[in-house]
Amino acid sequence: MTEETRTMRQQWFDHVRKIRVKVSKGKKDKVTHREAMKLASESWADVKSKILRANKRKANKIAKET
Repeated sequence: MTEETRTMRQQWFDHVRKIRVKVSKGKKDKVTHREAMKLASESWADVKSKILRANKRKANKIAKET
C-alpha cells in the first residue's frame, strides 16, 4: 500500500508505532500503546502537515502530467 492510499488514521498508527519503538529502546519494560499515543500526539501536528504537503505535491505532479 502506498503512502497516498493510506488513510490518516493508518498513518497516525504508523507514527505511534515509530514513537513506541523509539521510546522503548534501551528500556527493560516496553512502553504501552496508550502511553505511546500520548507521546505521539505531541509531534503529530508536524508529521501530519508533512504528510498533507507530500500528498498535495503528488496530486499536483499527477495533474501536470495529464
